[in-house]
Amino acid sequence: MKRTITSRLTKIALSSTLIVAGFIITIDSSLAQTVTYEATLRSQDAKARINLRAEPSLTAKQIGYGLPGDKVTILDLLRGTNNQTRFPWIKVKFVKSGAIGWIRGDFVNTPLSILTSTDPKSRINLRAKPSSSSQQLGYGLSGDRVMVLGCETGSDQDRTPWINVKFVKSGATGWIRGDFVLVPLTFC
Repeated sequence: MKRTITSRLTKIALSSTLIVAGFIITIDSSLAQTVTYEATLRSQDAKARINLRAEPSLTAKQIGYGLPGDKVTILDLLRGTNNQTRFPWIKVKFVKSGAIGWIRGDFVNTPLSILTSTDPKSRINLRAKPSSSSQQLGYGLSGDRVMVLGCETGSDQDRTPWINVKFVKSGATGWIRGDFVLVPLTFC
């Protein structure tokens, strides 16, 4: 199926861009397909300056700033460090200026997130329902990119939050315990 779609699109043009449900799909002349995601900067303060940093860290050099409402393209995501582990750092490219840098994830309005674990080699279970006793559908690894589809408090004894996700790469969907997903504040 993928080969058929690529073939049909390349007959139309060797270099073209499609926008589908927020995803930008670019077909270049080498027939490689790249998927990126557009997002918007956000803040509770409409006049806030959102720092653009050279590296994914609060102590990294500030190389510019954005404003709430600015459009960006997401280039990469990383788990935060030290006391900022609940927020991913997102590498962005500003649509208007072309500036590239890192912004803390809570300032980017996007359902795109990553899986995280204290053990980077551990398997993170994907479940059919928001419960650890639910059928296991598969697993993900720390660093896997996911789209957050929704959130729910599980029926488990500890009332753990569960996140409904779709894996960006495979398209697999299911539920993952909330402590394994860096959840954008705008979605849960």
